[in-house]
Amino acid sequence: MTVLLGLMLGIFSGILTGSFSLPMKKTTRWSWEATWMVWSICALCIIPWAIAIATVPNVLTVLKAAAPRDLALVYAFGAGWGLGAVFFGQSIAMIGISLSFALCIGLATALGALIPMLRNPAVFRTPGGQLTAAGIGILVIGVATCAAAGRQKEKQSQDGDATAGGRMMLGLILGALGGILSSMLNLAFNFSGGITEQAIAAGARASAAADPVWAVTLLGGLTTNVIYCGSLLTRNRTWADYRKAGTASHWLLAALMAAIWMPSIALYGRAAGMMGNLGGSAGWGVYMGMVIVISNVWGFVTGEWKGAQGRPVRIMIIGMMLLLLAIALIGFGAAQSA
Repeated sequence: MTVLLGLMLGIFSGILTGSFSLPMKKTTRWSWEATWMVWSICALCIIPWAIAIATVPNVLTVLKAAAPRDLALVYAFGAGWGLGAVFFGQSIAMIGISLSFALCIGLATALGALIPMLRNPAVFRTPGGQLTAAGIGILVIGVATCAAAGRQKEKQSQDGDATAGGRMMLGLILGALGGILSSMLNLAFNFSGGITEQAIAAGARASAAADPVWAVTLLGGLTTNVIYCGSLLTRNRTWADYRKAGTASHWLLAALMAAIWMPSIALYGRAAGMMGNLGGSAGWGVYMGMVIVISNVWGFVTGEWKGAQGRPVRIMIIGMMLLLLAIALIGFGAAQSA
């Protein structure tokens, strides 16, 4: 029953993450970097620390008691995750959305799920481990299929062919690096045992023990995101966006994005903890799979696929069915390992 609840919670957290960027469609009078800077401060600093303070008694004492090595490791993972997002954004401009999506999300999903399992290779010889590994494999195929659908859509609309010229190889490298680094968000969760143990010892519930981990991890992500957004705001001279008349709602919309995204991360941590011995891998696969499914559903609903027909739509439907199959297999695998 606990595994089923964890699976449902993982699905819900993926739905939230796949939906968090919707308010950004209304911040049309701000540049991307202006919106993202406000989102970063709220989502990567204010909200995670508020959650940690609310759910973990004496959270600062807990962090002081944790080993400096553990704190440095999760902070570094967070900074790497933030840098991965930057590389992903750059690769889109060079090789197109679909190919970047396949490289970055595919690698982030696979590595974020498989590396924790590799800490105990014997798990691959268990029925639960084999089901989970099979689900992760199908998940990666589903991601690639969705990316192929996106590529077909781009060709059909004769828009977005950013693969020409010598930037192709650099774009591929950046996309791959983005995927590798993006997996670090889950690595921070899986390699933070000392911090969670201190939180539980201080009286925190096991379900909330990862909240201090997210607070420190996302400070690392805040560092890279603020540096990147700040450089764009300076280079593009868009600091002035914050002084534009009639944009008070933009502050609220950016904060709303954060209020959707950060709780979804906290819920993912709880879901993974409920999904048994393979929760750190199975939970990540379920979470990432739902992020991709829901973001594509919103793409259809909001008109991003307007005008697409025939082959691209069929391929996308197949990709989403593969993702749903993968989530089911991963859930069964987690139940077997509980």
